[in-house]
Amino acid sequence: MYPRRRRRRRVVVARLFRTPLPVVMEEEEGPWGDLPDYVLLRITAYLRCRADRVHMACVNKQWRAAVTGEPRPPPLPQVPQLPPQLPWLIFPSTKAPSFYSEIGRRRHHLPLPPDIRLARFCGSSGGGWFVLSLDRRHSHSLYNINSGQRIDLPSGLVTHTGIKLPLVVRSATLSTSPGPQAYMVAAIVVVAKQFTIAFWCQGSDRFFLSSGPSLRRPQDVIYYREAFYSVNAAERVVAFWPGYRGQDSNEMLMRRVDYDMVQREDYRMDIAIGLTMVRYLVASRGQLLMVVRYFYVAEETQMLRVFKFHIMRATVAGRPPIAKWVRIPELDGRILLLGRGCSRSFETAQFCGCQDCMIYFLDDNFNPDSTMTRGRRYYYTFDDIGTYDMLRNSVDPWPPAGRRPSKSDHAPPTWWLP
Repeated sequence: MYPRRRRRRRVVVARLFRTPLPVVMEEEEGPWGDLPDYVLLRITAYLRCRADRVHMACVNKQWRAAVTGEPRPPPLPQVPQLPPQLPWLIFPSTKAPSFYSEIGRRRHHLPLPPDIRLARFCGSSGGGWFVLSLDRRHSHSLYNINSGQRIDLPSGLVTHTGIKLPLVVRSATLSTSPGPQAYMVAAIVVVAKQFTIAFWCQGSDRFFLSSGPSLRRPQDVIYYREAFYSVNAAERVVAFWPGYRGQDSNEMLMRRVDYDMVQREDYRMDIAIGLTMVRYLVASRGQLLMVVRYFYVAEETQMLRVFKFHIMRATVAGRPPIAKWVRIPELDGRILLLGRGCSRSFETAQFCGCQDCMIYFLDDNFNPDSTMTRGRRYYYTFDDIGTYDMLRNSVDPWPPAGRRPSKSDHAPPTWWLP
């Protein structure tokens, strides 16, 4: 649809759409570059994906004005608004990173700086923020894929006894995206060959741990109702509320609550069958949900079940609150997107054409295929990625064949949150 041209003039449109899509195009006169406004607006109306409009804006000034939403005096027609966009799906790669847009049903090239291509995406937050584990030993960073802004994170932590230890972030979540408000990072990390949860406060030079016993096999952590909630392989829940040590102290600490969990009735049955299970936490309609992902044959996802966190009753002073997981048979007008530290819930009615009660899941096992190597790198397959229909109890591949790469030479996919 767009005319061919030599690259000559740099047109910066990425920030207009808060995406880092291609920005180099030449402006030239010609039949394509001098279309009437009403024709350009008609074309724009057919472009429902934000990424496609960015490409259109790269043609020339006239085309850019047709899609950027610049005010037009009446009675001139206005730029058609974009429909709500589901998060994009990033496919990391050291050579050819890309992302998939569900509304446009297309995969796009994703230009990234060389060191970001080598980074592992550990979690994402709104506005295009990511927690990255860089391809250097124990080096981590917050990175905004829309603007290129970076915030360095510490490479280690200091224990309660004053011992300095390096750490590796496996997955992470933010209390809020970096901005005017203070924010924190909670991460599932590997320290001294053990998994635990560590915290980082804006401006601090180190991660820190909470008090209390070490967490066993944490599987996910999210920010919910002003606290960080974690769940482990035994489906036990621990919540951490940020605070300061004293009224005049700047030292951050976490007030910890270990819930006294009543085991769900079919948990022992799941264990007895020998199922492999992975758990995700999702905040939805003011509730905390847990999605259990079941793997049967060949480590492929066969089923997902959803539970809500229910605090049963208040306990006597000094005793932990009693809680349990209650099964939810259907999502009742919701869509869930699963990702460690970045799962999201959306209302189906907001997205035209989306099916109800769908759960989107990613191939995030971090299990490399040892049969496919390149130098010292392993390939990660994208075989176990798709959607789960809670109404039909069925799994379908997603994105469609031909619109996603078959593997990555670096890391599993992740969500690009708007």
